[in-house]
Amino acid sequence: MPLAMIDDPVADAFQRLENALTRLESYASTVPAPPPSRLAESYALLEERHKLLQEHVQETIERLDRLIGSEGQS
Repeated sequence: MPLAMIDDPVADAFQRLENALTRLESYASTVPAPPPSRLAESYALLEERHKLLQEHVQETIERLDRLIGSEGQS
């Protein structure tokens, strides 16, 4: 199997990650700042979203590791 064919799934996965990050950055720039009185509530929500994003990124990295590992065994 040519090297280029092995790299395609990995390159595609990284491109999808890049696209997702671009969408997130674009969305984040449109969210208005919360009023000062709701700052604590906003931080709590932000922490929750951050945790979910971390979990999602970790799952994606694990999937990429499996993909890369399975491609190397072919």
